[in-house]
Amino acid sequence: MTVKQTRLIECRAGVERLDQALELVALCAEHDASSLLLTEKALPPAFFDLSSRFAGEFIQKLVNYRLAVAGVFVDGAAYGERFGEYLNEARRGRQFRVFDDREAALAWLVEQG
Repeated sequence: MTVKQTRLIECRAGVERLDQALELVALCAEHDASSLLLTEKALPPAFFDLSSRFAGEFIQKLVNYRLAVAGVFVDGAAYGERFGEYLNEARRGRQFRVFDDREAALAWLVEQG
């Protein structure tokens, strides 16, 4: 029996600027991690305001480096209708996928391995 192991970085707090996406990429590379778990508490208010373009640009920087990125958003509807639509689309994403709970996100990241 083979057990699949996936190294990942979990970001729980502290994101304030777009350039921090590259800091997360570097951290993943430093620890030989191909996956990143983001929690909604880690992200700034600008992430949830789609007109700021923060969410799209931040996630794009991460996936450009071929990271599998899982986001955990317990109550995505709390951020408005447009952001809820964004999350619904991201629930089917190939490199960035959104989940309601941490366990489901971790399971997906292991699959991406």
